[in-house]
Amino acid sequence: MSKIVVLNLGSGNFSSGFSSVTARLGEVGNLYMQFTGSLPTAPDIPQLLRDWRLLYTALYQSHGYRGAIDIVESGITHCSEVNFNDICQQLQTQINTWLNSEGFRKIESGLRTQLNPAEPVRVIIESDAPEVWKLPWHLWDFFGEYRLGELAFSTPDYPAPAISVIPHRRKANVKILAILGNSAGINLEKDRELLKRLSGAEITWLIEPERQELTDQLWQAGWDIIFFAGHSQSENNITHGRLYINQHEQNNSLRMGEVKEAIRKAVDNGLKLAIFNSCDGLGLVRELAAEQIPLPPMIVMREPVADPVAQAFLKYFLKNFAAGEPFHLSVRQAREQLRGLEHELPGASWLPVICQHPAVIPFSWSTKPTEPISINLSKWVAIGLVGVISSYLFCGSKLAVLANELGLRNHRNGQLVMAQWYYHIASWLNPNYAQPYYNLAWLCDESLDDTACAEQRFKQAALRGLPDAYPELARLQLQQGDLQPALKQTWECLEHSDYDGVKAACLKNRGWVRWEQQRLDEAEADLRHAIALQPDSPHAYCLLAQVLDTKGNKQEAKVAWKNTLNYSEYNVPEQDKCMGLAQEYLSAQ
Repeated sequence: MSKIVVLNLGSGNFSSGFSSVTARLGEVGNLYMQFTGSLPTAPDIPQLLRDWRLLYTALYQSHGYRGAIDIVESGITHCSEVNFNDICQQLQTQINTWLNSEGFRKIESGLRTQLNPAEPVRVIIESDAPEVWKLPWHLWDFFGEYRLGELAFSTPDYPAPAISVIPHRRKANVKILAILGNSAGINLEKDRELLKRLSGAEITWLIEPERQELTDQLWQAGWDIIFFAGHSQSENNITHGRLYINQHEQNNSLRMGEVKEAIRKAVDNGLKLAIFNSCDGLGLVRELAAEQIPLPPMIVMREPVADPVAQAFLKYFLKNFAAGEPFHLSVRQAREQLRGLEHELPGASWLPVICQHPAVIPFSWSTKPTEPISINLSKWVAIGLVGVISSYLFCGSKLAVLANELGLRNHRNGQLVMAQWYYHIASWLNPNYAQPYYNLAWLCDESLDDTACAEQRFKQAALRGLPDAYPELARLQLQQGDLQPALKQTWECLEHSDYDGVKAACLKNRGWVRWEQQRLDEAEADLRHAIALQPDSPHAYCLLAQVLDTKGNKQEAKVAWKNTLNYSEYNVPEQDKCMGLAQEYLSAQ
């Protein structure tokens, strides 16, 4: 089971700050650790959010995606993708500056101490503030390093999770209620085709339904997934949401509160997931949450969305999810795949977001046969052998994830032999699964002081497509003075990674190589770039301080040494050495 972090911002806003922030860490039903802190005022963020939305809307319209219902006139007559990208960068900088504040830093440090970057984690942000829900939290540097993490939103008040009122039954297929609503100005046929291609799905279609037809179907027992495509919008500062279900002049839309009893019944009958592949959907969730309905995980779009974006997200998500990927990772991967559209439709990857009850375990796609099988006793041995082989082929990857998580649990508890054993089992079950190799490398490096083992395992993880392994492999090679192999790893890393945290580590290592080679200008450029991507990297500051001091830039060197001390920890050998150098330098000034 993946880790869960419930980050409650308490009362407050960006103008007054959030004085009582708590982060609870654990697993669903067992949040066993808590960290407390605060967040300061950030008055620039709301204005940047408004500017972002105005520019996004203007670009959306300029590309011809002008829906009759969802798009609000922005009043902007001249804008460009350069302006938009500049706002995006400003927002990212402001968000990470805000989350790097002193009051919040101890929360983040506590989480990083307890969480392994190769470990799945779901971060659920609890808040009533609409602007918090609008904030693109995926830009937080934390998610750049924790690549198996994804965020979700929840209101701070919620009922107990739903307990299905219908008995559990074996089902051959996942039951989907697919609602295709008002399609004025948009093409829903692509959504329909994507759903029809799903194997293991039993789909009931509602095409531009009347209200009664929709509510009658919601009251039916046994829906696993509800899917809606069409027009929708949020109202009253995303406290309410409206679905446009048909193109009639009257009764063509409904508020979520008008179908709350039907939604509650669907939840009681086993509803596990709702997907609103439509515009501006945060109000849909918040209105249902206000009715104290124990909602299943829901996917919505935070802003108006163009057809190609909505359809691409659905395609990527369904492909990942139906193949057995965990729900939150399926959403993250699909969201990040939308970056491929951003040369034409900027901001696409910012749109999909999960909203969910913190105590609900997300649904996993699974199918189970229901028809009885009659076999002769003489065939049991052959069938048993086929069953063992099939279980390995079809379940090996899932068992590998479980074994890796058991390894992590034993690793954290100091049970190193058991941790090693589980990591080896995980890699045997799925030889292409990079995480157990990466975790075993850390165990060899930190706990067993076995550099050869660590280097071998980091190399195996890198070959299996985990970019995080490249900078760690280069670090070990640099510690042994192997400059050329380390330089090769940095090139591989920068070529294969899109995440700022990983790129920062790679650039830091390349700066380290250039420092050892006394190519000072190149070293300084790489180290400054690394710090720009990850401003709390003590080793990057340590190396930069030495480079600047050698170049005669004493004043900036002094600042870099101070930052080395600010961000270092004694229990990390590499950082402890840097702390000694910094203290020696500063005491001599």
